[in-house]
Formats: sequence, C-alpha cells, structure tokens
Amino acid sequence: MKNRSTMVALAATGISVIFAACGGSDGSVFGGGAGGAGAGASSGTGSGTGANSGTGSGTGAATGTGYGTDEPGGLGGGPSSGAGEGTGGGASCAGETSTAELVPLDLYIMLDASGSMDERLATGGTKWRAVTDALEAFFTDPQSEGLGVGLQYFPQMNADVPLSCRNNEECGISGPCALRACRSSFAASTAIQVCVADSDCPDGDECIDLGVCSQNGDVCDEIGARCAGRGGTCYRRSRSTCAHPYSCVTEDYATPAVEIAPLDAAWADELIGSIDQTRPDGGTPTAGALSGAIAQARAHAEANPTHRVVTVLATDGMPTECNPTSADGIAAIAAEGLSGSPSISTFVIGVFDGNDDGAQVTMNRIAEGGGTTSAYFIDTNSDVTQAFLDALSAIRGKSLACEYQVPAPSSGQTLDYGTLNVQHTPPDTNEPSTIFYVATEDRCDATAGGWYYDVDPATGGTPTKIVMCPATCTRFQTGGQVQLQVGCKTEIPPIN
Repeated sequence: MKNRSTMVALAATGISVIFAACGGSDGSVFGGGAGGAGAGASSGTGSGTGANSGTGSGTGAATGTGYGTDEPGGLGGGPSSGAGEGTGGGASCAGETSTAELVPLDLYIMLDASGSMDERLATGGTKWRAVTDALEAFFTDPQSEGLGVGLQYFPQMNADVPLSCRNNEECGISGPCALRACRSSFAASTAIQVCVADSDCPDGDECIDLGVCSQNGDVCDEIGARCAGRGGTCYRRSRSTCAHPYSCVTEDYATPAVEIAPLDAAWADELIGSIDQTRPDGGTPTAGALSGAIAQARAHAEANPTHRVVTVLATDGMPTECNPTSADGIAAIAAEGLSGSPSISTFVIGVFDGNDDGAQVTMNRIAEGGGTTSAYFIDTNSDVTQAFLDALSAIRGKSLACEYQVPAPSSGQTLDYGTLNVQHTPPDTNEPSTIFYVATEDRCDATAGGWYYDVDPATGGTPTKIVMCPATCTRFQTGGQVQLQVGCKTEIPPIN
C-alpha cells in the first residue's frame, strides 16, 4: 500500500510534526534475522535471501534484482509500483499511520513575592506590576491555550508566628526575637544581622542590644545616645519581631496557590485573581521555595506520566532565608530535581539591576543545575514586562520541542519499539535527516544528539515519551518538521 502522511502545525513552537508509516508484519523488538529485497523497473520481480535465513521478494516494473542482508525485515520495491516484503524474524512495518503529538507541557511557577518586588522601576511602576502584567499576558496568550499552569509564591510564613515578641521563646522556630544584632552589620549593610551572642557574629564582632530612636522609630545601636537629626534618644527595644518568620518547609511551597491545570479563559482568570490578591512582602527563602516547586512538579508528573512538567523560578533577589543560601547549594537542589524520577527541569528568570553583584552568576548556576543551561536575566532598566513575557514564551517553546508522545498502535496490536525512527527537516531545506536512537540519556552525544524512550523497552518497561537529547532539542527549537516514521528498523549510531 502507499504511505500516508498527516501534518499538524504547532503555533506555539513553529514546529510541524508528520507521522508516516507503511504496511507491515510481525516481529520482535530490535531483533530478527535477515530479509531480502527486490527492486524492478517495469514488470519484473526480484527476490533475495539473507544470511540468517530471511527471504524477501519484490515486484517492480521491468527486470528485478534481489539482494540479501543481515538486517531484520528487509523491504523490496520498484520505483513505480513495486512492493516487497522480507521475513526472517524482524519487523518491517507497523501497518498504521497517525499524527504524532507533542507531550503535554505543564509549568509550576514559583513567583517571588518578597518585599523587594515592590520597588519602583526607573521606567515607572514596580517590579511586581511589571512581572505580573507579563504573567497575565502569557496566561491569556492564544498560544498558551491548553498549556498546564500552576502557581505559588514565596515567601510563605511559618505557622503560628506572633506579630511581635518580647523574648526568643515566643518565636519558637521563627526565632530569635530581633532584640540584638551584630555591631558591624549596622554600618556594613542595610540588612541587620540578628544575633543572640557574640558567637553568632563574625570573628571579633560584638552582639549588642538593638535600640530604637524615640522620635522617628529608626533602629540605632548606641543605647542612651542622641539619634542623628531629630531622631530623639536611642532606647533599648523591649518588643520586636521574630527574625525568621518565613517557612523553609518544602510542603508549604509544594502546596499550590493555584493548582496545575490546562489554560483556558476560566483558568487564566483563576491565576490572575490569585495574583491580584497577593502583595509583596518579606524575605527570599529560595531553597525552601525551589524544593517545594520541584516536589509539586514531581507529584504532578507521577500523576500524569505522559506529560512533561517543569518548574519556573522567577525571582528578583539573592537567597536570604533557609539553608542553603549559596549558589552551589541551591543549584544542588535543582540538580536533584533533574536527576530524580520523574526528572524535573528548572528554568530561572531573574529580574535585577546592574548593582546586584553575583546575581547573574547565581541565577545561571541554579539554571545549570536544573538542566536549562542558563537563566533568563532581565535588567530592570529595560522593558521588564516585555522581557519577562519573552522569557516565558521561550520556556514554552523550548519545553515543547523536546518530548513527543509514543504513537498508539491500532486496537489489538502491539507497537514494535524497534521500528520507529525520528527525522527532522530544517526550515531552510527539504532534506530530512534521521536522528539516531541512543537507548538511554547517558548515551546522548554532546554534538550529534540523538533520542531515547523515557523507559528503555529493552528492560521490559512500556515507554510513554520519545525524548530528544539536549543537542537535538536545541536543533529542533529552530523549527522545521519533526517526523515519526514507523515500520522500518530503528537506526542507531554507527560503530566507529
């Protein structure tokens, strides 16, 4: 029978997908003996015998020729209407034609709602308004329709944090009560380092009582002295707030403010309504937030094994709460998400001005740990809303280009995983190229790329996804046609 093909255009990525197949036979996965093939020009027939007892025949148009190979399931055919079939233990064709589909994509967005997000931009408005305007535009973008999106914010507050405290005991896990601070932190930083004893401060520094100016309420460090200007006198504070009220508990961030669900007009309204009810305040507990985001994404992926689920960490601040706070420490959390099962990638969007020393390095390290190479770094002197929207659109496109659904065979049949090939036709050429099957992720070639099933069928498992290696994924993101061809032996890299 003649091959049939169907093409669907995917507006979100500019990639079109074709699934082609030919009529077929039975066969085992990646196995079998040799088949022969015949080819003719007008009306002749051809036949061949393979080395492993496979035989094949073909009918063509004039004088046929046959040959034998050690490959499973040889095919025969003439250039006009000839057809042939090989036997010998291998599978030649699956006998089905269907449209290949990209794996559904779900995003779990962990959005920084710390106090610094309320800072005003040089271009007008606040960072919070600029970022949330971009999110709302993304949620209502027609190209996002059907995309799964969930949302949570950080920081979350610890349970039972008192509004004020008079001693450390009243704060519990949110303590200590901010009644004392390291002396050097008054001059060295806008963030006062709370302490209980000298041992909590850098070597040689002193832990002193915190004071408050009687007239203007400013913090001061010289009890009994006059405050600058018209501040009045510096008095010892008898009541303060707990120094660490922000949760570092993974479960607090793994519980979404808005659960992951496919975007439509109603779900976009849910997400936008949640944003409208949120006001920036507090610190930046990045470690707890990211670990919770990965936990929620993984739980969702386990419940939806045919989906690709990723986290998006959007922040404007360096980590200030929860351990670890270092770039390498938080990158390790992202790396655990990537290496775990199901694997969860972490994309990072950072919104910083030019004075944030080390911010870009930190954001890039987290993204690298999460398997996404580098962060989307947005300068606050630019059009933050447009840049943030562009980053979200790029994340959507990159994620969609990398995983495809394993085609379902017709009722009553079993798909032979050894007869599927992936082909890519770049947008500037009509010449398709075959992407080699590499079996497992660790065999991906850094340059040539490749593809593999999410579950290796050789282990007896049942795959649900066709996954592109990073180099191939990058190539697919340029557009063109991605084709799934079922019915001929899966091509593997040549042995050097």
